[in-house]
Amino acid sequence: MKGKTPVALLTGFLGSGKTTLLSRVLAQGGFKDTAVIINEFGEVSIDHLVVADLAENILELRDGCLCCTIRGDLVMTLRDLNRRRYLEEIPSFQRVIVETSGLADPVPLVHTLMANAPLMTAYKLDAVVCVVDGEHGLATLAEHDTAQDQVALADILVVSKVDIAPREHLDALRARITGINAGAEIVEVANGEIDASHLFGRALFQPEARGEALAAWMGAAHAHHDHGERYGAHVIRHPAALSLAGTSVFLNRIVNEMKDDILRIKGIAAFREKGGKPAILHAVQNKFYPVSWLESWPDADQTSRLVFIGRDLDTQRIDELFQALCV
Repeated sequence: MKGKTPVALLTGFLGSGKTTLLSRVLAQGGFKDTAVIINEFGEVSIDHLVVADLAENILELRDGCLCCTIRGDLVMTLRDLNRRRYLEEIPSFQRVIVETSGLADPVPLVHTLMANAPLMTAYKLDAVVCVVDGEHGLATLAEHDTAQDQVALADILVVSKVDIAPREHLDALRARITGINAGAEIVEVANGEIDASHLFGRALFQPEARGEALAAWMGAAHAHHDHGERYGAHVIRHPAALSLAGTSVFLNRIVNEMKDDILRIKGIAAFREKGGKPAILHAVQNKFYPVSWLESWPDADQTSRLVFIGRDLDTQRIDELFQALCV
């Protein structure tokens, strides 16, 4: 095994089509060497039966929801997988896909994968993939905050059932999820059919120092805040290098003041203390990744960009704090 094994979270509300998508992914030639962890809420597990013959390492986490009662089980399962792979007790695997319960909030799961240092010596979070029901998604988003959280935290949104949903309904759904998370890439699928390499293995969660990867990850740089919706994104651009100390204070003030309303922060910025050297910044709620320094700008755009995704964002306050502490 070379390097860290990528872990992807496959989320989406109940009935959105996660298991159908997963079965199509595992059936593709390059994805047989995938370890799969499936969480179902309740005592009877069904989803794993659908993919049972499609991968050599499939594990169930039952009778609880990954984001709450059995979150520790996910850590232990990942550790055990790595140990058993090392001892050659199980077939080797190149990636892990965790299919969450439809009721799972992805935020604590991402926290777990970001903050558990021993676990992260073997694994890295690759992407949060969210399946949105193309037929019932609008109603689900209107009724369930968890569904909105799943959309808001995603790196890529997969709109399912496009073969049976009316086009005008799909267009309205696309507008709705763009309003929640303008930075996520959106793809449409019928019967879960998609090239798996478009969803997994692209390092969408923690970007690599490549222009293409950064552009995908920083897609929310074109986001806007819709005052008519609870969820939204806000972007700050600055043409010059920032104060590293001031930016650190600024970001901590944001998460301390706005608490659970901030779901995600990401950005690329130059800092005066490092001679204008750029760095990637990344946080989920109040959990920050270490600053990742780049040797040079990965694309032609050399403006500092900070993206905030969350609920009921006080954009005026964000701008005020930025001007007071960063510039």
